[in-house]
Amino acid sequence: MEEPAIFNYKLTLEYDGSKFYGWQLQPGMRTVQGEVERALQILFREAIRVNVAGRTDSGVHALGQVINFHSAVELPLKDIPRSLNGILDHDVVVKIVELALPDFHARFSAVRRQYFYVLSRFPVAVGRHYAFFCKFPLEVAAMREASQHLLGEHDFRAFCDTSTEDPHYLSRVELIEWEDTGERLKLIIRANRFLRSMVRIIVGTMIDVGRGKLTPARVKEILESRKRTEASFTAPPHGLFLEKVFY
Repeated sequence: MEEPAIFNYKLTLEYDGSKFYGWQLQPGMRTVQGEVERALQILFREAIRVNVAGRTDSGVHALGQVINFHSAVELPLKDIPRSLNGILDHDVVVKIVELALPDFHARFSAVRRQYFYVLSRFPVAVGRHYAFFCKFPLEVAAMREASQHLLGEHDFRAFCDTSTEDPHYLSRVELIEWEDTGERLKLIIRANRFLRSMVRIIVGTMIDVGRGKLTPARVKEILESRKRTEASFTAPPHGLFLEKVFY
């Protein structure tokens, strides 16, 4: 008897993390993974577990999250986004559905990821869930200078949540830059891998540089210390977006 074909589906998602307890399944909690797998089970009529490019914490948003899963069920690719979006709540959207190669894995096949973090210089009502209002005047030139110390491959243990237990803490940062529109500051950062809370701790530390509490040179010393206690506070999650995953 011929074995059924196994299809490797690759989906690109967008979601508003405001009302989720992060990506990963948690008993009794509303999570992005839980909502997506529930919708997939309804559509494909089988239990499905997905692989994800990067787990996002509670309150963090995504514009280009990538997942994959295997199924013997063949559905027309062009119909899947509309069907899933009809099942999902409005704070999760399936943007693209593709068939990937059999060995594609959303996490392990990724070569780099890009995030951005938005700081607002003024309090806002509309958009307050998507930018962190920083009430302090910030010296952007100093923040840009400090950020350059993070380029390249380093041990980022100082910029990692202390509860994280990774085989290693090396990350290679390829891009880190600040865009300044006057009303808002936007940190764009791209690396081969990110540790838990890494971007948010970097942002908190850069805010202290912008305030004059830390010198740009001090950031290099913090990085080399490998001690979380040397870095600054963890910026809140609602300003953070997973923008894109590269394969």
